[in-house]
Amino acid sequence: MRIKHINTHYYNAVFPVVPPEQMEEAGHRAEEMLKASIPTFAKRWDDEWLPELRGYHERWNAFDLSGASIDDLLVHMEWTLDTYRRLWAIHFEVAVPFLVAPSMFFDLYEDVFGSSEALHAYKLLQGVENFSFVAGRELWTLGEKADTEAVRGLIRDTPTSEVVAALEASDGGGEFLGHLRTYLNDFGTRSDTIVELADPSWIEDPAIAIEMLKHYLAEDADDPADQWSQLVAEREQFVADARERIVGYPEPVRNQFEMFLAAGQNGQRIQEDHNWWIDQKGNHQVRQVALEFGRRFANAGVINSLNDIFYLDGDEIREISRAGITGDWKATVAERKAEMDRWSEVHAPPMIGTDYGPPPDNPVTRALNRFFGGPPPAPDPERPDVIRGNAGAPGTVTGTARVIIKLSDAGRLSKGDILVTATTAPPWTPLFATAGGIVTDTGGALSHCAIVAREYGLPAVVGTGMATAMIQDGQTIEVNGDAGEVRIVGEN
Repeated sequence: MRIKHINTHYYNAVFPVVPPEQMEEAGHRAEEMLKASIPTFAKRWDDEWLPELRGYHERWNAFDLSGASIDDLLVHMEWTLDTYRRLWAIHFEVAVPFLVAPSMFFDLYEDVFGSSEALHAYKLLQGVENFSFVAGRELWTLGEKADTEAVRGLIRDTPTSEVVAALEASDGGGEFLGHLRTYLNDFGTRSDTIVELADPSWIEDPAIAIEMLKHYLAEDADDPADQWSQLVAEREQFVADARERIVGYPEPVRNQFEMFLAAGQNGQRIQEDHNWWIDQKGNHQVRQVALEFGRRFANAGVINSLNDIFYLDGDEIREISRAGITGDWKATVAERKAEMDRWSEVHAPPMIGTDYGPPPDNPVTRALNRFFGGPPPAPDPERPDVIRGNAGAPGTVTGTARVIIKLSDAGRLSKGDILVTATTAPPWTPLFATAGGIVTDTGGALSHCAIVAREYGLPAVVGTGMATAMIQDGQTIEVNGDAGEVRIVGEN
């Protein structure tokens, strides 16, 4: 997978690494290696990769950023960049099997029980504890520590940006503020996105955590643990029913079913957990190193503020540091800010370059299509009020569309609203307890959004390609998660 930065936007492409004439032979070898890795990838994650990741984070946390000399800080930056590359090497080693395992379980389930029941396959993979669920459960527990109506009302009714100051100034608020800071220390090393170093982590700016806490303190809020218990019970029932139905099948089929069932469940767990350790915490750690350079550069007058560091590249940071943190880079920063502002007003095409046609059909491409969603279905000219996408989670719901692009705007989502967004990531998970349905521009049946929507029992249509552009905030829409269609019912 190659990532390119074009006109201040990120693009990625999956491309072959062997010549066309060797693809079939190489594909067969790769598929055999992949199948061999499916039963063992979870053990490698638990016993090999996860301890390695924990070790890197312990080293990051132990380094004294503010007390280091500039030479030591430069050495630490090089180690950080090398380690970040290693994190993403692990990411792609584990990502292939954790995406392919549930996808191949879906294929097996469809072969055994028929296409009409294929979506039931995901019921057998739900309710497996993961870091996203734990973080949401602990946020609910944090809300329960607001044990007086005065503190609860203060959090609910105070503008989000003023909650911390209001708690500090209130009677009894200081104790809860201590609980909030403990939560942020444990779960706050994540942000709105997984690719943008300039986005602050929750531990730096608790606004997103506080906004979600407001949802959990609402009178009609549902305890996520109750929902989780229902998911587990439903999963166990579906598993038991499936086992009973295949009891007369040949032993190799039953063995494959059990192997892919376990691998698929582990795949759902590790899809969430890898994001915590690599995409989220990894991003946070690199950001903290960059911010320390930003603080020193700003204090020396090289840039205006510490966050301007994100408009410089690694070679420029090295050059400035080795020169004794001298020079004036304010004009460079201003020019790059202006460039980003200019391109933010230009609609970015979803694809750039040559389309060489569909990739070969194999377990990996099928899994990637179920994760990313592939090109959205073509609009139906006879139904201009219908937006088509992929079936993400079954069910039909009608409600008010709430178009939310940044997680920091989550406060606009009310109970039962339809969340319409470009995509979701694990930090968005608590919003699913408030939403009545989900619609996204990107993703397939194995995307984060679809998985979590199924686990919250919310109808979801994913991979529409255009929902955030076509649906207006406040419109009434109908979400049909079985058909993968969204119908605009009324104006806002």
